[in-house]
Amino acid sequence: MQVFKEKARFNYTGHGWEGINYRGQSTKEIAKEIRQRLKKEFPQCKFSVRYKSFTGGSEIQIALMKAPFEVFNKKYKQDKNGNIYTEENYNYAQLNEYTLLNSTWEDRQGYCNGSYLTPKAWEVLKRVTQIAFSYNFDDSDGMIDYFHTKFYLFLTIGKWDKPFKEVMSCK
Repeated sequence: MQVFKEKARFNYTGHGWEGINYRGQSTKEIAKEIRQRLKKEFPQCKFSVRYKSFTGGSEIQIALMKAPFEVFNKKYKQDKNGNIYTEENYNYAQLNEYTLLNSTWEDRQGYCNGSYLTPKAWEVLKRVTQIAFSYNFDDSDGMIDYFHTKFYLFLTIGKWDKPFKEVMSCK
């Protein structure tokens, strides 16, 4: 699936990209469009899609709140750093969207930013990331401390104050 298109207008870093669905919308409008796409593409799941504007930029926060499938691979009892998992670890997780976008489940055995995901969860969250990035643009270069993007993406399972729930049906 094509998510990005190269754009000649991004010439500061020489490697800028723009998502195929970016048309100059505000972050608020983009969050609304992403919310609608997720409802349509994953009607069995419940997502929270929020935006925030701040000086110098904006962000979109996407949280998978409910799903009718197992999200965390509980066969793993500790992470790669030796931290032991407890039941609380299956309520909330911050994910690295670039790991999901640029790797396969098989490459990482489902490991993403401290959590082991099931193949189904990886597939769904990778698609969520593709949808979000299709509305973004980026001409940033951290090596020269230059950041130019429409929004920053924060992807989580659950929220810090509201845990993820596995349910039979989210409707």
